[in-house]
Amino acid sequence: MTVLVLASLAGCGRSSNSPASPPAAAAKPDIIVTVDGERHACVVAKYGEPTGSTIGCAEVVPFVRDELRVRDGSSYELRGLAAVDTVETNKVRAALDGAGFRLAP
Repeated sequence: MTVLVLASLAGCGRSSNSPASPPAAAAKPDIIVTVDGERHACVVAKYGEPTGSTIGCAEVVPFVRDELRVRDGSSYELRGLAAVDTVETNKVRAALDGAGFRLAP
């Protein structure tokens, strides 16, 4: 009886051969938004694109939805370039959050 209980418990838990889930920090954002303080503009690109499109920061959400065709619930990374305006960065973040996008970890 003891052997049967131990044998059944041996199958519980994660196998040492099964891959672990990647840590949350390893998750890649769907889009990257860079606030360019010097030009008073934003550069928006899908993850992995070598260059992005420069647009007005107020147009980030419509651009992401209509031009890049990124769906709500997708993740974004927010970066700053040059003399970043904190107020402008906060506006972009609030607009993306309000539109249903989520900040990548």
